[in-house]
Amino acid sequence: MPGFVAVHVGAGYHADNLRPLYKKTCKNACKVAVQLLQEECNATEAVSAAVAVLEDCPLTNAGIGSNLSITGNVECDAGIMDGASLNFGSVGALCNIKNPIKVAQNVLEEQNRGLLSHGRIPPCILVGSGALEWAKEHGFCEIDQKQLSTEVSRAIYLKNKSLLKKVIPSEPKSNFISDTLEQRSFGESTLLDTVGAVCVDAFGNVSSAVSSGGLLLKHCGRIGQASVYGSGCWAENSLSTEKPSIACSATGVGEYLIKTVFAKECCQMLCDNVNSLTALPDVFRKKFLDSPYIRTVGQKLAGVLVLKSYSDEGYCELGWAHTTKTMIVGYMNVSGKKPFAVVSAQPEGSRYGESIVGSEKSFKLS
Repeated sequence: MPGFVAVHVGAGYHADNLRPLYKKTCKNACKVAVQLLQEECNATEAVSAAVAVLEDCPLTNAGIGSNLSITGNVECDAGIMDGASLNFGSVGALCNIKNPIKVAQNVLEEQNRGLLSHGRIPPCILVGSGALEWAKEHGFCEIDQKQLSTEVSRAIYLKNKSLLKKVIPSEPKSNFISDTLEQRSFGESTLLDTVGAVCVDAFGNVSSAVSSGGLLLKHCGRIGQASVYGSGCWAENSLSTEKPSIACSATGVGEYLIKTVFAKECCQMLCDNVNSLTALPDVFRKKFLDSPYIRTVGQKLAGVLVLKSYSDEGYCELGWAHTTKTMIVGYMNVSGKKPFAVVSAQPEGSRYGESIVGSEKSFKLS
């Protein structure tokens, strides 16, 4: 039975001593997704299940262990896209739910069912208290905030909240805050940004998903790319044999990915490119690093995981690229015996936010 899944645990910095745990988590997520694919579940169900495994890992900045907001709470974003229907479901600034991706999946599935009662149009994006009410109405259990934070996330929050209070009010243009947050999100922290997954199922359908706890000390109600259409994930089945089906999951600074509509732009340009995923670094540069929409930004930190599926020809391509120090990716073929995980790292001396590193691989779908 054909099928393939790949996951990532964010683009940023992964401490050497924790890399084995990140890789193990990626492999576990792939195993869960592949088991569903073997049971003839669709790609959307598979990516949701894979991301839920990543959310449950306290090392990732998604679900349990997420970054805390300025008020010390966990507010999560998650999004999922179905390449067959092109429907997208997401939640933003969602509190008190263990697996935000499952709520996003529910929002997506409601769209696939059609109109609500009395001809009402089903939502594709829900945020804040409205997202929580939807979750409870659809059978999700509300949990205490304490169950979503960890000793590590609380310690990091308290440390950085203390640093924030030391900023001198008379220096509003001080770089102290931004420098501190940059180190937190992409420097020496073990808690990173968005996690995600991409998949193609036995029927040739592709899907993608993302989940994130957002930036450390973010303002309450802030949402990142995971909640925004075309920014955090994209999935689109091919309508002809001339082009592949494609899915991607983006990670990085949400505001930058939103302004560039990065996931959608990346996928559409790659679909038009005949050079397979070897063109990914060039597309990354054109659609992100050189984008006029973030021309005033200093360090442009992001990563992307892309899957191109040629179901009629029986193979797929997987590629990733990032401007951060590291990015960890896991993948598994349904016909394979085991999952694999790799740490992609910038060479020594690279300028983070400017140089792009990545790789691509091809796999037979059988």
